[in-house]
Amino acid sequence: MYLAADSQQTHPSVQLEAAIAKQHNCEPVIPYVPYKWPLALDLLKRQYDILCSDHAFERLTPYFSMAPTARVHFFGATGYFTTDPDNLETILSTRFDDYGLGSRPLASAPLLGEGIFGQDGPAWKRSRELIRRQFARVQQQSLQVFTPHVDELVSSIATSAVDGLVDLKPLMLEYTLGTTTMLLFGEPHSSLAKEGRDAVRDNFDYAAFGFAIRLRLADVAWLYNPPKFRKACKAVRDWATIFAAKAFKYKDEFGVEAAAEKYAFIIDLWKEMQDFDLVRDQLLHVLLAGRDSTASLMCWTLCVYTTNPCVSSAVS
Repeated sequence: MYLAADSQQTHPSVQLEAAIAKQHNCEPVIPYVPYKWPLALDLLKRQYDILCSDHAFERLTPYFSMAPTARVHFFGATGYFTTDPDNLETILSTRFDDYGLGSRPLASAPLLGEGIFGQDGPAWKRSRELIRRQFARVQQQSLQVFTPHVDELVSSIATSAVDGLVDLKPLMLEYTLGTTTMLLFGEPHSSLAKEGRDAVRDNFDYAAFGFAIRLRLADVAWLYNPPKFRKACKAVRDWATIFAAKAFKYKDEFGVEAAAEKYAFIIDLWKEMQDFDLVRDQLLHVLLAGRDSTASLMCWTLCVYTTNPCVSSAVS
């Protein structure tokens, strides 16, 4: 596991950084990612090449193997990445309030709007509590809710093989999109026509790709904002609006309690926020995690299972 994080002091002066290090008895971070071009632009290009490859995790691994904590330089600013357990505990627990998301909200705004993955402080804690309640509800549901989605996934794998090979990535993304919309939105993604589903998938993929580029640009994320990216973001947000609007319409027709039975996640958000746009944005944040992160984990799990005989034999 790794985490890259910035302190809330954005680009502190050398003197301030030294004072903070002395106050907390921090040792200097010596290892750094080497670069050749001015402003480390070659690192930015390398990040873009990795993002466009089919082996992003594999090609990022050397960064986190060089040292438990290391520096990276972009545009004259210094950032840090760490796998050190003490540092992770400090960032995520003991001094959590001292750290923020930095430029992530700027990067995510066109696609996700305002939600948990772009919030700090009290706003983040409020969102976390709202979503925690819903995850607790989801965990209590029967595994039978996954049955039709698993059946569809297995069928897709069987029909997608070419010369005995199957590209699992798009199939896993479609599977996790279906399960996430069903569990969180109250209606499956499959309720849309196939043409609409394909359009959503393509727009989501492109918008997420653009979001990843903007993350790497950090404080100058605004430099990447081409028309195709803006169009894809709008299409995804319009799609999420459809699901939120169905829940609100149901609420108006049948009452809050009835709507809470059918659209529990959406109505719970509405009770707290009383704002349609904020509800829609929060849905997008959870959807991004439920779709991309889960699909990546499933693909990686199957990769480990099939390429390590000791693992597969132990499971069997």
